[in-house]
Amino acid sequence: MKKAIAIIVLGLLLSGNAYAAKIKIIEKGYNYILIKEKRKWVANNPVDPILPAKVINIVNDYCASKSLFGFYTLVKIRYDKNVRVQQDGKGIVSPKYRYFCAANPEDALALFLSDQSIKSLIKVYPGGLNSYNGYETDRSNFLSDYYVKTTDPVLANKIQKKKLAEKRIAEEKRKKEEEKRIAEKPKKKKPKKQTPSDEKVVAAASGTGFFVSKTGHIVTNHHVIEGCDAVKVSFKGNEIEAKILAFDKMNDLAIIKAKIKPNKVYSVSREDVALLEDIIIAGFPLGKKVSAAIKTSKGSITALAGYGDNYSEFQTDAALNQGNSGGPIMDQKGNVVGVAVAAFGKKKGVESFNFGIKSSTLKTFANANGLKFIPPNNREMSNKDLGQLITEGTVYLECYMTVAKIKQMIAQEENRKAFFSEYQ
Repeated sequence: MKKAIAIIVLGLLLSGNAYAAKIKIIEKGYNYILIKEKRKWVANNPVDPILPAKVINIVNDYCASKSLFGFYTLVKIRYDKNVRVQQDGKGIVSPKYRYFCAANPEDALALFLSDQSIKSLIKVYPGGLNSYNGYETDRSNFLSDYYVKTTDPVLANKIQKKKLAEKRIAEEKRKKEEEKRIAEKPKKKKPKKQTPSDEKVVAAASGTGFFVSKTGHIVTNHHVIEGCDAVKVSFKGNEIEAKILAFDKMNDLAIIKAKIKPNKVYSVSREDVALLEDIIIAGFPLGKKVSAAIKTSKGSITALAGYGDNYSEFQTDAALNQGNSGGPIMDQKGNVVGVAVAAFGKKKGVESFNFGIKSSTLKTFANANGLKFIPPNNREMSNKDLGQLITEGTVYLECYMTVAKIKQMIAQEENRKAFFSEYQ
């Protein structure tokens, strides 16, 4: 038993001595130490080599005696498509690796670059000509990068913290510079709104009208054409100027005429509406801001008198907005029973109630001005036919006037024109 133990101990001692023989200090200089190490060769090793613990202790003890830290240099070498990380030194079979003693990584790198002696496999010449193990590099075999690392774990930790701190400071600086750049970037000045001169004639307001004859007679509200230097009718993509033939300021009615031969015209009912009768309103509410298409709304007759007990008008719950003024109010037969005139209560915080001018008032006004309507329909129309009548018989009107006149009319309290937003 004792003999067996003695053999094991002897084996351990021999193996220790064998390992010790693999590591040998070859040369010491003031700022370097050359150590012979027999490491296992790994072909095309792409990662940093692992240094033996004994080598690390030797380097750290030697450099600490000079109040310096231990460093070694690594290089990335490319062989065709392969990459190998090689440590600075001399020889391949029994390599002698070189370690530097320096105060910091920068000084260690400077020592490596300044010493092109036989002690180093890696040569970095002025002008960038590199070589490894005595051979100059070519396109398939060259040094792609070199850097230093420390053997001291405490210093390695400090270096890592320093790098992280520098990275953080650089990022904070970058952010501050970016914020400063954004803050100092001149803001694009909004172009000043060009206000036309007071005497210039412009499209100022909109409304609705409807054909009542095949020769181009159109009925609308007086307030739609009031003050206009020109009234234009939008018809099949064209703007055609209309002539004002007559108006009734008291009942808010107007007749205009354009050189248009419409395919569809409205008939006017012989009788006024009855309470709770269903009606349809057609027009261009809010002008073309929503869309250029004609719009309709449905409702019923809620009172047979208008605002202030005006019996030439009726009241309806169908929706009306600016731009609807002058539009037709009709029954299911397609007969006009009224002309859309106003929406009351929009700005008074109450549910709005809307008004229309009765067909009897419209007929009296038309007869007085020599305008005859086509006979009313006796049968109800299909929704398709009614839609075609509305589309082809209702038109969008634009009022043109000077800027000075626009300002003057907007200042009036009782103004009901649907002026475009740029003038309000």
